[in-house]
Amino acid sequence: MNNLDILKELNVLHVDDNIQACENIKKTLEYYFKNVFIAHNGEEALEIYNKKECHLLIVDYDMPIMNGFEFLSGVRKENSLIPAIIVSSYDDKEKLFNAIKLELVDYLVKPYSLDELKNVFNLILQWMEKKSILEIKLNKTVTYSYVTKKLTNDSKEISLTPSEFKILEILLSNENRVIGYEYLIDLIEELSHVKSLTNQVYKLNKKLEISLIKNLKDTGYILTR
Repeated sequence: MNNLDILKELNVLHVDDNIQACENIKKTLEYYFKNVFIAHNGEEALEIYNKKECHLLIVDYDMPIMNGFEFLSGVRKENSLIPAIIVSSYDDKEKLFNAIKLELVDYLVKPYSLDELKNVFNLILQWMEKKSILEIKLNKTVTYSYVTKKLTNDSKEISLTPSEFKILEILLSNENRVIGYEYLIDLIEELSHVKSLTNQVYKLNKKLEISLIKNLKDTGYILTR
């Protein structure tokens, strides 16, 4: 299996105000990724990011309404693990300096070649492996794979529903942070009210056989390992 084949299990959000450029790169991204989401400014990107399951971000720096730096700054407040790439039309040292605080995987300068893009994809996979994003140990025996979408306990697979998978991934990407009830319900189509969310989290904790997800009364859930 080629390393880049792993990307076939991941979703990418590409953000650029140049509509034609988005159409061109979308064709390439669709070859490598499971799903490709497109936005033309930071506000659109934030809306997609909050509604869709995004595993990595490729974001143009210069955009109207909300630029790439502002968008990624907002994402980083909630998610320190998702890999992100900043793209710019020229090599601007000031922008590079500003972007350092965003913990980027890399920085691409337009126009970039397919080889440069593939190199970035490999860097993304290295980043995800280093951050234990591709596979994460929940305790000594329980492991979750973002690639295969399998949860195992001592190599025995644990069956989860689609909503349970989504709850687990959202809380894992926001580990040690309280995630409000309404935020989770908005992101997960299968859930319509707090009672259904509570029921799903109860079942998930029971399947995990560990008290991984804790309920903060009248507030939300937090995952701690």
